[in-house]
Amino acid sequence: SYFGCAFCWSLCADWNVLGKKKEEQLMNPRKEAAYRMLSLIAAVIFVLPCVFLVFPTFDMHLDGLWQMDSLMEFICAYKNTVILAIAGVLIQIVIALSAGYAIARVSSFKVQMFFILTCVFFLLLPQQALMLPQYLVLMNIGWLDSLKGLLIMTAFQPWMILLFWFAAKGIDSSLFDAAICDGASNWVLFGKIYVPIVRPYVTVAAFLSIAESWNLLEQPMTFLQSKEKYPLSMILMQLSTDNPELKNALCLIFVIPLIILFFRVVDNVTNGFHQ
Repeated sequence: SYFGCAFCWSLCADWNVLGKKKEEQLMNPRKEAAYRMLSLIAAVIFVLPCVFLVFPTFDMHLDGLWQMDSLMEFICAYKNTVILAIAGVLIQIVIALSAGYAIARVSSFKVQMFFILTCVFFLLLPQQALMLPQYLVLMNIGWLDSLKGLLIMTAFQPWMILLFWFAAKGIDSSLFDAAICDGASNWVLFGKIYVPIVRPYVTVAAFLSIAESWNLLEQPMTFLQSKEKYPLSMILMQLSTDNPELKNALCLIFVIPLIILFFRVVDNVTNGFHQ
C-alpha cells in the first residue's frame, strides 16, 4: 500500500496533473516538514507488516524449505500464477485498449456516456454478485475447473477501459484530424497515434492487472476444484500455521517478483512521460 501511495504521488508530481509548474508547487518549509513527517509515519505504519514478514524467515534453515512435502505443489502453483498473470494481462490490455479507444472516438456524447456509465456500473458492482452467473456460464460451456475459464471470467476490466478512455480523451483531436486528412485509416490512427501516446498508461495498467491476477483468491476458490490447477494464493491460504517461518518464507518468495516489477514500472513510466 505504501508503494502504491508513493507511486501515485510521484506520478502526479511528474505528470504535472495539477496544472502547475514545479516551481509553483514549492511550499513553505514548515508545511513541507509537516508533510514529510506525516509521510514518514504513514510509511512506517505500512512497512511494519513487511518487516514482521521478513525477519522470521532468518530463523529458518533452507533445508526445511527445499525438503518440504509440498515443494512440487508450490512450484506447480507458482507456474499457474505466472500463466494467469501473463495471459490475463495480455487479454485484458487488448480488450480494454481497443474499447477505450472506440468509446473515446464515438462522436455522440450520449452514446459515449452510456458506455462510460456501463463501465462505472460494473466497476461498482460487487464481484461476489457475479460469481454465480459466471459459474453457471463456465459449467455450461465446459470450462469449469480450468485456467482458461478463469482467464475468460477476468478478461473484462471496467477500470482499465475507463483508464484508456481517459487517456484517449486527453489526446489532441487535431492529431487525428490531420492524419485523416492525409488518408490514414482507423488502424493507422490506433496503432500510430493512440497506442504510442498511451503507452505509459498501458504500463501502469499492466502492472495493476498482474498484481491483481497474482493475488486472485475468490475466483479460483469458486471456479477451480483440482489442486494441480490452483494458483499460489490458494496454496498459501491452505498452508498450516504450525510452521509460521515456512509460511513467511513462501509469502516472501511470492511477493518478490511484484516488488521488482513495481520499481521497473515506476522507472519506465516516468521516463515515458518525460519523453
